[in-house]
Amino acid sequence: VEQRRKYLWAIREDVFARMKGKGYKFIPSVSNKFMVEVGRPGGEVVRAMANKGVYIGRVWPVWPTMVRVSVGTPGEMESFKRAFAETVVA
Repeated sequence: VEQRRKYLWAIREDVFARMKGKGYKFIPSVSNKFMVEVGRPGGEVVRAMANKGVYIGRVWPVWPTMVRVSVGTPGEMESFKRAFAETVVA
């Protein structure tokens, strides 16, 4: 469990560093997910990301311009970072 926790922590922190560096607004967490402000209806971003082969979480009615992102493998998160940069403007 401890080894897995460290593995996910490193992946998550890498993504957070990228998000901060690009000026994206997000709610960090200590779990395997986080919320990101996308500046438009979140459902649009979910669909646009899916069209790029990257599947992110859902949108909550109380946060209509935020999307939930699950932390995946390093390769999956690299795909997320590329697709997100192409889809969302900071």
